[in-house]
Amino acid sequence: MADRFWSLNFGQKKTDVAETGTTTAGAAVELRVTYDAANNNKSAVIAALEYIKQRLVEESWPPA
Repeated sequence: MADRFWSLNFGQKKTDVAETGTTTAGAAVELRVTYDAANNNKSAVIAALEYIKQRLVEESWPPA
């Protein structure tokens, strides 16, 4: 298994997204994807992100 991390701070843009092999200390938002042999292709990751987005849109803010 291998992990990839995407991180960004609030107020930054698409070109500021950092893609790394380790976690980024102090990042406001970070996504970790673990690559293995079980059903985690690009489409599956995008679908998972859409579900997370839906929850953020539907829930109150800040989260409890």
